[in-house]
Amino acid sequence: MPDDLTPDVQLDQAAIALLNELPDAAPGAATRVSRRLARSMVSDKPQARSPRFMYVGGGLLGAALAAAVMFALPVPVATPPAGEGSLQSEERWAARAFDGVALSYRGVGDVDGTDKAPRIEWQRGTLNVEVTPGRGLDVRISTREAEVRVVGTGFTVDRTALGTRVDVRHGLVETRCGDSTIKMLGEGDSIVCPPRSAAGLLGRAQALRDRAGAVDDVLASIASGVALSTPDDPFTDELLALQVRVLADAGRSAEALAVAERLIVSGGGARRGEVFSLAAELASSAGGCATAAPWLLTAGPDASAYCPK
Repeated sequence: MPDDLTPDVQLDQAAIALLNELPDAAPGAATRVSRRLARSMVSDKPQARSPRFMYVGGGLLGAALAAAVMFALPVPVATPPAGEGSLQSEERWAARAFDGVALSYRGVGDVDGTDKAPRIEWQRGTLNVEVTPGRGLDVRISTREAEVRVVGTGFTVDRTALGTRVDVRHGLVETRCGDSTIKMLGEGDSIVCPPRSAAGLLGRAQALRDRAGAVDDVLASIASGVALSTPDDPFTDELLALQVRVLADAGRSAEALAVAERLIVSGGGARRGEVFSLAAELASSAGGCATAAPWLLTAGPDASAYCPK
């Protein structure tokens, strides 16, 4: 280094040379160092000096030495869980385990996140989760209907056409259905989060009907689906057609005819002919052929079954 340079310039060039020899920094380290250096340069107060470093006038060489040590120190970096990737086994039970988390499943999902904060997106089927307490883990399982958060416990997430059901075997689980408030579930507790779309609620209503569920439960799912749909949504017609059939099967003919009228006004879609025939049958049973006349005009060939010519 030339001797005719001032001491400050010599120190600055020495610092630059040292910085050029540093190894690659860990992610974010350069930003942290530059911020600390900026704060020290604008502060009017004397900076705390580490007994391990000799303070050098100008501060740049000291900063370079500090940077060298900081860059050399290991910086903890979040790593993906060992079980990262797809969970897919619909025909038989499968298992996967990573740090503090054991999964057994039959269905489809994905694992993402980090080793301390794994995230599981469960699409369908049954997922059993065991989390070892005391590991500082933040495990979250999400479906379209629910989000489950656990620190140390065992529970099951089952997603079907009925929605997402959470059953807690032991420990505590935080569960949120959609945008509702968080509920804390303990050992033996369970909750069902229903679907949140018109299509999902149609599937739920059909599943409840197939399982001979209570009529009011089926109708409640249909009503929720209709409330979420729009007039041009194809699921609107499907929901209303199912509502007509459910009401008719329950002997609630007047209500069924009212829904049928609403469906026909909206267009009827692919269910138009089916609904006309059913409405003609209901109207004929309720008030004879005169009452059924408006429906018989477009009910098609099946009209003769209700009012023979």
